[in-house]
This record gives sequence, C-alpha cells and structure tokens, in this order.
Amino acid sequence: MIYFETLDHSLMLAGLDVDPAELQGGLAGLVSGGRRLQADEMPAFFAQLTELPADQFVPVQDVLTALQEQTLEQLNTSEALLELMLPDDDEPLSVRVLGVCHWCRSYLAGLGHSGLSGETALAPDVSEAMRDLATIALVDPDGEGRDDDEASYAELVEFIRVAVSLIHTELHHLMHGSDRVRH
Repeated sequence: MIYFETLDHSLMLAGLDVDPAELQGGLAGLVSGGRRLQADEMPAFFAQLTELPADQFVPVQDVLTALQEQTLEQLNTSEALLELMLPDDDEPLSVRVLGVCHWCRSYLAGLGHSGLSGETALAPDVSEAMRDLATIALVDPDGEGRDDDEASYAELVEFIRVAVSLIHTELHHLMHGSDRVRH
C-alpha cells in the first residue's frame, strides 16, 4: 500500500516538489474517466498535470504505476470508496485543506485528460458532484481555524470520497453501456 508519506518521500528523493494529493487526484480522475496509463505514459501525464518537465517523473515512474493500480483497485471494490492521499492529521488544518484543494483540482484535470468533455451527458447528481468538487478546489485554506473545523474537514473528505465514488460508478456504467445507475 502506498501512503502519502511514502509517495512524498519518493518525490522528495527525486527532487520533485509536488503534493502527493495532486498526483493521486489526477490519477483518480483519469481512472474514473475510463483511462489507464501505461508506465511509459506516466511522466508525460504528470508533466501536464503539474507543469513540470516529464523527465523529472521518470525516477518515480514505478511508484506512480503502483499508485495507479492501488487507485484502480480501491475504486473498483464493491464499496468504491477511495482512500484519499492527503496530509497526515497531525499537519496544520490549513495544510490539509490545501491538500484537499490540490486533490480536487487534479481530479477534475484527470477527468479532462481522460477525454470527458462538457458534451458528455451525465446524470444530474454526477454533474452536481463535479461542480461541488470544482468549488472545493477553489477554497482558500488560509486562516487559523475554529474548534469545529476538524469535524468539518472530516465531513468534507468523506463527501469527496462519496462524490468520487458516484462519478466513477456513473462513468463506468456510461462507458460500458450498462444500465445507468439511479441515485
């Protein structure tokens, strides 16, 4: 299992200043949109996602391939609830919220890279979930926070997990010609 700290350490050793949340979010969006990258496609995808040179991702290509497999596995379980790769709970709330923003922004970018367009006919609840993720991606994480912010953060993370499950499931059914799922 690849964890935030593991990926963060691998990225740091490769000289990459990239948020692991951003990388998993992009992969989750790509996978939800029905695409799967070959190992040699990883550097180019992450270069587009982060605006860094593709050759910088070559040293971590194997760990990114493993992250894609882990993401696929979690999204394709019966629960389809992805464990979001976010900063640890001992990090300041503003750092964790920034991770959530990066995750959501990259998830939506990954959906775009998968070929999903504004022309794709989606169930209203899926479109609403995507709009909600776009709103979350724009949240300003600055500030000291209040006592109830920890509970709100936990609820936000759970909301994202459910929204991603809904989007992934709906797109899977849409792409594979199955009956659409009613939500």
